[in-house]
Amino acid sequence: MTFSSLLSTAWRQTHRDLRGGELNLLLVALVLAVTVSTAIGLFGDRLQKGLGRQVAAVLGADLIVQGSRPVDTVIDQKASETGLMHSRTIEFPSVILAGDELQMISAKGVETGYPLRGQVRIADQPFGPDQVTNTIPAPGEAWLEPRLFPLLNISIGDTVTLGEKELRITRAITLESDRGKGFYSFSPRLLFNLADLDDTNLIQPGSRVAWRNLYAGPESALKPFRGWLADNLPKDYRLLDLEDNSRRLNRSLTRVTGFLALASQLAVLLAGIAIAMAARRFARRRYDTVAVLRCLGARRSDILTMAILQLFLILPVAIPPALLLGWLLSEGTVLLLKDLLPAWLPAAGITPILMGAATGIIVLLGFALAPLLRLGDITPLRVLKREPAPAPASAWIVYSLALISLVSLSWYMTGNLSLTLSLTLGAAAILPLTGLLLSFILRVFSRSFNQRQVTLVWRMAMRRLTRQQSLALAQLLAFSLTLMVMAVAMQVRTDLLNQWQDQLPDDAPNYFSLNIQTTDVGPLAAFMEEREISTSQMYPIIRGRLTAINGQPLNEILDKEQQRHNAVNRELNITWSDTLPETNTLISGDWWSPGEEGEASVESHLAEHLDLSVGDTLSFNFAGRPLTVDVTSLRKVEWENFRPNFYIVMPKATLEDYPATWLNSFHLPQEQRRQLNDMIRSFPSLTLIDMDTVINQARQMIQQGILALEAMLVVLFLAGLLVLWASIETTLDERIKESALLRALGTQGRQLQRLQMGEFLLLGSLSGLLAAIGAELCTWLVFTRVLELSWTPTPLLWLLLPLSGAILIGAAGYLGTLRVVRTSPLRLLREGL
Repeated sequence: MTFSSLLSTAWRQTHRDLRGGELNLLLVALVLAVTVSTAIGLFGDRLQKGLGRQVAAVLGADLIVQGSRPVDTVIDQKASETGLMHSRTIEFPSVILAGDELQMISAKGVETGYPLRGQVRIADQPFGPDQVTNTIPAPGEAWLEPRLFPLLNISIGDTVTLGEKELRITRAITLESDRGKGFYSFSPRLLFNLADLDDTNLIQPGSRVAWRNLYAGPESALKPFRGWLADNLPKDYRLLDLEDNSRRLNRSLTRVTGFLALASQLAVLLAGIAIAMAARRFARRRYDTVAVLRCLGARRSDILTMAILQLFLILPVAIPPALLLGWLLSEGTVLLLKDLLPAWLPAAGITPILMGAATGIIVLLGFALAPLLRLGDITPLRVLKREPAPAPASAWIVYSLALISLVSLSWYMTGNLSLTLSLTLGAAAILPLTGLLLSFILRVFSRSFNQRQVTLVWRMAMRRLTRQQSLALAQLLAFSLTLMVMAVAMQVRTDLLNQWQDQLPDDAPNYFSLNIQTTDVGPLAAFMEEREISTSQMYPIIRGRLTAINGQPLNEILDKEQQRHNAVNRELNITWSDTLPETNTLISGDWWSPGEEGEASVESHLAEHLDLSVGDTLSFNFAGRPLTVDVTSLRKVEWENFRPNFYIVMPKATLEDYPATWLNSFHLPQEQRRQLNDMIRSFPSLTLIDMDTVINQARQMIQQGILALEAMLVVLFLAGLLVLWASIETTLDERIKESALLRALGTQGRQLQRLQMGEFLLLGSLSGLLAAIGAELCTWLVFTRVLELSWTPTPLLWLLLPLSGAILIGAAGYLGTLRVVRTSPLRLLREGL
């Protein structure tokens, strides 16, 4: 046959099958694949960009170059050439005077355009109604944080002195969205115009200042600029962006986006299962038609060509409406959650649309082509003798190529190879387990189920599984993967929620107290105890700079990327303690005993970045006093818990004689905030850091992330239900024919219903057991390798999944097979079954 005649025949068959409903299941499965992957891709893309923009608001820009001295103007010129907006800020600790009152503050000088991302809110009076502003203080003016007004006994319009410059206070500043970038930025704020900096005469050689150049613009301009900075930025400057923001917000965002990536990959997996089930049913229904065509002289190549052409003819029917449905679903989700999602969600890019279409093409050709290859091996004898078509060897090649394509597509969609491999390994573990478990059960329990003590329904259900092992294996695989996917998604969501809530409980510390003098440690502890203020342990702070590792200077042993770490480019806040700090976990080495010295414990991520291990030596400089210690342990630190945490901890005997100030954190409810004034007056050298703004931002992001996870779970649950329906539909023809024979032999309809229920209850419980195995493996890999969360086994899962599988699949099987007992056996017998 010529290609044109094959195309014409394929078109007529496709048109007839579409009108006759033969392709309904395949189309629904394909539309499901494209719709779910597109919807999750679009929603995830928009949410990730929106949360990313929210993190950018915390930065005040999309990209920041930070250093202790002004950035070379060449960098700003390059930013302008690439189309980026830019501005500068400087931040430093200082004191201001108002008459006889003096107060330690964090001064911040800004230029026009600040902030490039986020917002600043001001009020006309302290503690009065506030509003967003797009301006900055004029030269000679400043804005003060409200709590400074009573401390300095001043009002709007009064003057304060910063260094040698007098500044008139014109507004109260109530919010800086970019305030969470370091301990000292949380001291009471004075915001002034950068043009007044020279007049203050405060910045001298050696002054502790933080210059920040802010850059913002489209990703198309940021990407080349970021690459240029990687090659041209001096090593004493640090590059901050959305991937390198504060640990608290960045790690939360990373976990949210990690789950979104996981959800997209799970959706792709479910789509592949649905396509495979639907394609198998479609191919089996084509056996008789193909046999007739072979009798009429059609060659094997003609049959395969027509099958492939039919697949390509199906694509334009399913993909465009599926893309539209995916877009509508994503927009509906955004509209439904508009009050709880980030205020502004950027439009999604074209990539999710292309990935949705690519998903449809790959899963259709990959998973539908293998069953259709059997059509080429149908012989004309099929007309007289109904024997099943063998699976050709090439089918396994097609399945392998489809799996590789699907994994590659998932890797591209998630951008995370570890995540892709984790889920792939979990799913792959189910394949051999499914076959082994089914064979074991059929061999061991078939005798038991044949005994008279077992009811007829269960005996017949087991005989059906024994007689059709390949079909039972396919269903068991589909059901177990579906249950595993939903279990993994639910468990990840639940554990993320629990760990986030543990990190930010209602009584999370919302204040840090710094610069506590040694003589004030006891009185301050008594002050807090007397007022029942919940406080953390007191920690001494000794500032020291890391100078060498294993006797080699840092610039000789560390590469350029390692030297950019902030622990290398500044003095570290180092503490001493003879006990492991609260919320820290020892992951390597041993903790020292009281009285030991010359040792150090290093935070695990810093150790990984600097290639440190137990037994290495570290050299420090403490204000001219050198000190070398041995690394004896590595610690995991929960940076998100808003408690004092440290890169380096040493024994008390090592640092006890070094000059130190002290630090702690405490929780103070809103109604008790007036006690802060008493605390400051009683301890004038104390510096308080208000963390409420950062905590509220973190809680808002976490709440939005949780809603995103729940929205994804709903989509995945619907996808799982559709996969169950597809798998039931693939066996419906055989069940109807077998039911007709049993009813013709006198079996009652109620008995047939119990038989169907018994089979699906067995399949459901076995699928739940397999899903529990795969879910435990997947969650272990995802938690430990991808989301960086602690993992513990879930014994309850081994009970809930088999039970849930039996109930869910039993109910779905009962509803899906009602037609089995309602179809007239006489009609089927007349049609020759």
